[in-house]
Amino acid sequence: MTTTYRYTAATATPTHPDPTQIETVLARLVPRCIRPQKSNAELQAIREAGLASAISRTPRPRIGIYTMVQAHQDPAVRLAVARGLAVRNGWLLERAPAVDFTGMTEPVTRPQLARLLDDLDRDEVDGIAAMSRTDFSDRNGDYEDALQRIHARRGFLALATTETDI
Repeated sequence: MTTTYRYTAATATPTHPDPTQIETVLARLVPRCIRPQKSNAELQAIREAGLASAISRTPRPRIGIYTMVQAHQDPAVRLAVARGLAVRNGWLLERAPAVDFTGMTEPVTRPQLARLLDDLDRDEVDGIAAMSRTDFSDRNGDYEDALQRIHARRGFLALATTETDI
């Protein structure tokens, strides 16, 4: 005698996914453009909290300087402003400045920013200094993602200008 097993709703094993799992999956499926966007002031508060936390752990942090410019732009002024920020605060300049000549592309596609994030992972620098948030993105969602990637590595972002000075 042969038995055939059939799947029916009555024979299916009931599953009850964890609500946080569902929320996580839905958050990934919802495009960033319809997610609630944080204001410039909220993003500034997030960045400054990360900076304060890192400075409390490391009074003289090691810094990597970063800027992003268009292919035809000279990054010297932006680098000088970021370097001045580090020098005024007595931070150690550990690396040669990282410059991406990509223009305003997605931050995840920039090789020099990726190098600095790797330096954070390897604990070779404690934070990143830049002239302004536009070195990362002028879009709040992309900028927030960049902050999250930096903070996830226990690093910080220090800017010479505030987020509201775009």
